Amino acid sequence: MKRILLTTTALVALAGAASAQNLAVAPMADGTIAPSDTPMMDLTPTAAESASGVVLGADGEFGYNDEVEGGFYFEGGLGVTTSAGMNMGLTAGLTLDIDLDFSDNETFNDDGIVVGSKTGIDGGTFDNINISASDFVVFVEGQGAALYIGDTETGAATRWAGTTNMEQDGFLEQDDIDDGAANGDFVDGVIRGDLDYGSVVASLSFLLANNTDTDDTDFDGLTGLSLGAEGTFGNFVVGMAYQEEISQSLVNFNRADDNEDGILTDEEAGNDDPGTVDEVVGVYAGSTFAGADVKVAYARNMTSEEDSIGVQVDYPFGPITATAFYSAESATEDNYGVGVSYENGPVAAAAYYHDGNDQEIGVEGSYDAGMGLTGYAGYIQNDGDSDAYEAYVAATYDLGGGASLIAAYGDTGDTYTGANDEIGNSFEVNEGTTIAVSFTF
Repeated sequence: MKRILLTTTALVALAGAASAQNLAVAPMADGTIAPSDTPMMDLTPTAAESASGVVLGADGEFGYNDEVEGGFYFEGGLGVTTSAGMNMGLTAGLTLDIDLDFSDNETFNDDGIVVGSKTGIDGGTFDNINISASDFVVFVEGQGAALYIGDTETGAATRWAGTTNMEQDGFLEQDDIDDGAANGDFVDGVIRGDLDYGSVVASLSFLLANNTDTDDTDFDGLTGLSLGAEGTFGNFVVGMAYQEEISQSLVNFNRADDNEDGILTDEEAGNDDPGTVDEVVGVYAGSTFAGADVKVAYARNMTSEEDSIGVQVDYPFGPITATAFYSAESATEDNYGVGVSYENGPVAAAAYYHDGNDQEIGVEGSYDAGMGLTGYAGYIQNDGDSDAYEAYVAATYDLGGGASLIAAYGDTGDTYTGANDEIGNSFEVNEGTTIAVSFTF
């Protein structure tokens, strides 16, 4: 799975709560992650408190974009976590994400057919309003154990911590789980149990599936064992992960225009994933030597019989952290790269270079000018192609009360294949010019 080689320190400095590309959620236009798009707070009660009640987080953004949004747009979200303390030190609750968005934009494919158009309320100025509830998780936590059911991480992905750009560590992740949106991704949900026992933490999960594949094989209930464990022993950390193979498709795919209206809705369009799950196993170990964090990892795809062997070193010195990785690949070219991050006062910057099967180079930075004004800029070249670039400049101004004024410009090359509303890694903007106001509560 692809990871961008940027250190945690640099990412936080570049965009506050901004997200690296390997995380499940994407920042808003101002580079921050909206509360409704983030995992809820850990409500496990401590010895001094017992969590109970409702925790709310909300976000909103409205503005103008001359290309991606096709004009004025707005979006908002409400993140809800309810919880109640029970006997024996347990906490039970649920989390839910409710999203609202609108724009006049419709997305067309090369044949001129509308794909991904918003469906919702018809007849009126805002006939493209889309309301969706997603990321629903029910949980019970406490006494060193927890149970989660819904749009949550699998057991293997919860504990796996491989090195950068290993090709064969393709454990099913939360992004692959059907989150309740119209174009839900892969399966209906996950049931996962976590255990924290001294120096060892472990997770075990199954997929919740109720679909029929192309061979009329029914999945009804639990399938797809996934597990992971990590142990800390003195200065050493070791871990493992395993994912069971599912050779039948978990999802029906239908790319036909069923009602022959010339429009492919999200449901009709499906996606290109075959809907199967490979058997994957991985192990890793890490420690610190002379101030450097060193990690080695091995992952094997048992279905394709291909493997990856990775090593990564992170070394901080003063305001700079340097990183290097190498991943030996049996199925593709080897992956390797270096990265460096810098943070000192109002300046933060990060640069990286990847080569091999994944060819990418990037540099991004930010400058806090004071008085609530912060500037951002970045340039990324993908796939070793000078025409596959993404570049941006942006500025945010703190209006107080959780509000920010945003001005941004994003540009892409002729062969760029990424999403045009996700230009940048540590800070993301829309393609074209964007003027917006963002709120977080």
